[in-house]
Amino acid sequence: MENLYIESTDTSPRISFDVKNHKFELSGSSRPEDVISFYGSVIYKIENYVKKVIDTESNLSEFNFEVKCDLLYMNSASSKYILQILDHFKKLHSNDAKIKVDWYYEDVDDQILEDGEDLSDVIKIPFNFIPR
Repeated sequence: MENLYIESTDTSPRISFDVKNHKFELSGSSRPEDVISFYGSVIYKIENYVKKVIDTESNLSEFNFEVKCDLLYMNSASSKYILQILDHFKKLHSNDAKIKVDWYYEDVDDQILEDGEDLSDVIKIPFNFIPR
């Protein structure tokens, strides 16, 4: 599988998916006009990656994956797709892989922190909440 990199714009986040090193990063503002188009290919890539890892890794308890979310803003449509992304990584976690989720937020921005806490509660993966 190939890596995925999408540069950020004023309305969409930077996405970096390093398949070899098992790292996924999402940073910037997430309010794309066509959220389905923007996140659709990302979710498809992650879904295939997770399936491949589960099918080919013999000992998932030794598998480590990192997710970094450093969002300045996300609209409600984006949060639904970010939840889908995290849900795919949860499949690794459910199969005993170690998943580290770092969620960055501004000390003065309670909304991004609350969004992260809500996603963590829904997805049932512990997040590391890190103030910027």
